[in-house]
Amino acid sequence: MANHQESLHFAREWPLWYEPVIAGLVCGLLCALLGLYMLLNRIVFVSLAITQSAGLGIFISFFVAGFWGLSLEHSPLSLLAGLILASSTAFLFVSFRKSQKDFDEVLIGLIYIAASGLIIFIGDRIAEGKHAIDNLLFGNAVAVTATSLQTLTAVTVVAMFVHFFFRRELLYTSADTHFMHVAGLKTNFWLALLYLTLILGITISMKTLGTLPVFALMVIPPFIALKRARGLRDAFLIALQLGMIIPPLGYYLSFLFSFPTGASMIVAALLYVLASLVEPAILRQKRC
Repeated sequence: MANHQESLHFAREWPLWYEPVIAGLVCGLLCALLGLYMLLNRIVFVSLAITQSAGLGIFISFFVAGFWGLSLEHSPLSLLAGLILASSTAFLFVSFRKSQKDFDEVLIGLIYIAASGLIIFIGDRIAEGKHAIDNLLFGNAVAVTATSLQTLTAVTVVAMFVHFFFRRELLYTSADTHFMHVAGLKTNFWLALLYLTLILGITISMKTLGTLPVFALMVIPPFIALKRARGLRDAFLIALQLGMIIPPLGYYLSFLFSFPTGASMIVAALLYVLASLVEPAILRQKRC
């Protein structure tokens, strides 16, 4: 009965929630799209290192601005700093990938450890402090501004446009680079375009939802989709649907049970993973 009353209250308060919920839905759509390419490229932990580097860039901008008595929590300059450091990380990884193939995992680990440690180290000396660290890790999606939502939507539309019209080139670059070389297509160009959309999507999404929810949305919907789909077209449809469902469900669980919003999204995503693992066994029992 109490949950029913909370649900009614959530519906009545929709004018206060619609911007954050829509922002979460758009983030989920963007992350699910990019996550499919990430899994096809087998660069899951590369994206995690890029995510942490973007967060470090944002924190460095906070730290530098603190010397001037400024706050960049809602400034585009912090986003730019995140983009610069995330791009540097991607460039560093691509460079080492070409020259030292066995060094990938070590480099990813070093970048992740360095970025994570420096975030906590610098976070202790900025005005926003622990609050900013929590927002970076789990997001502060209940405080989404109209400007942030417009920027997020614009980036998502551009990413969807690029990935739709160049889907063949980006898919072959991700899944079959040998075919790209045989066909005489420029693999490096399409790989650079893929990384560019990945970096932009990660940075803009983590400013809304936080590092951990973004990483979860980039991994879990594509994982379920590739596991259950019969082809790539089905995989994209399933991943995008899950990406749009999980964040609003996370908001609802957060409101209903007073849990942190970002953590609620991760739990909602894990529930779908559990359902995808249990479903085959249930179907087999029904057939018997």
